[in-house]
Amino acid sequence: MGTIKKIREKLAWMRWLDPFTCVDIFVMPRVKKITGNRLVEDFVNLFFAALFAAALYIILGLLFGTANPLMIVYSGSMENVMFRGDVVALGGAGRDAEKISAQEITLDKNISQLPVYDYASINYNFEKKVIDSVMFEDGQKIFLNKEGSVIVYVAYPMGIPIIHRAVAKIRANDGIFLLTKGDNDLTNPTIDQDCGKIILNKSEKPCITFYAVNAKDVQGISFFQIPKIGCVKLWIIDNPLSLLTRGKLPDDFRGYC
Repeated sequence: MGTIKKIREKLAWMRWLDPFTCVDIFVMPRVKKITGNRLVEDFVNLFFAALFAAALYIILGLLFGTANPLMIVYSGSMENVMFRGDVVALGGAGRDAEKISAQEITLDKNISQLPVYDYASINYNFEKKVIDSVMFEDGQKIFLNKEGSVIVYVAYPMGIPIIHRAVAKIRANDGIFLLTKGDNDLTNPTIDQDCGKIILNKSEKPCITFYAVNAKDVQGISFFQIPKIGCVKLWIIDNPLSLLTRGKLPDDFRGYC
């Protein structure tokens, strides 16, 4: 019991991340003095909670150096490092590509407008059912590992934020670019930029993006995560139909989130 109490004490500060905490302490006592209407109180509670949440998000963005300081993990592509429902804190990266760590290579060409398959190819390990290396046109080669920075970038043209690991950092003539991959080899057996055909159940891999990610477009680097607190948002906003009609989450989701 002593250990649990110490953990609770150390995590007590996290209650300030809940906007309703601020409302309950600073707003509602005053509101209740001037109105006895429960409907009015509920409206004020929700309004100021949204206001405090927006203010907190802006403050965190300024502190962390990014317009998107927090992100909820939506899939299992980064298991067993991140799980669906985890909230990830992001630090700014777009202005300083040197903060992003990954295996580095140098290419003497412009690549911003070139699909990755124009200058690189993958080596697929059929026994492990995952790629183990990437070979570049000039003979340089990297073997994939899980030691690079976990970053968030927007996959165009879908406009979807992707949280994956940087597995290669390419210094090209027109900038610094990244190859990325999810840690979960079962659902992400190859890099995000591999849009060619590989033998996986005799089908073509869904393509996330044709191009290496420009380091300037990285929204942030993961440096901290809080497990599962984003589940409520996913239940209410993203998966209510499945929960209401089937009483459970979609079949491709594991666990309670």
